[in-house]
Amino acid sequence: MKKSPLQQVRDQFGSKKELVERLLPLVDRLQADESDAEFARRLGTASNKQLLRMWNVASTVKEKFGSRDALIDAVVKAKFGKENNDYRDALGRLTNARLIDLHRQLKG
Repeated sequence: MKKSPLQQVRDQFGSKKELVERLLPLVDRLQADESDAEFARRLGTASNKQLLRMWNVASTVKEKFGSRDALIDAVVKAKFGKENNDYRDALGRLTNARLIDLHRQLKG
């Protein structure tokens, strides 16, 4: 039987608070003037399922590509085989999850 999001968080990270602390450096902030404490508090209000999804996306970007910019470059290269600045700018507005999915579609 599949474990619940709460069980997954406890097994992988120990607690929701520890997961939030590990997510802080990996997740981009929507509000630039937000402090670490405010951002951690806001992340702490998210559901375990949302936090696990954010963790999976952030760790995939870091492990496979190194950064968001490298992921965007990989998508552009997979689609065109060369640089395309207009398409790159358009991709900059997409979420990391959508970029990973797009890269998977183009490579698959």
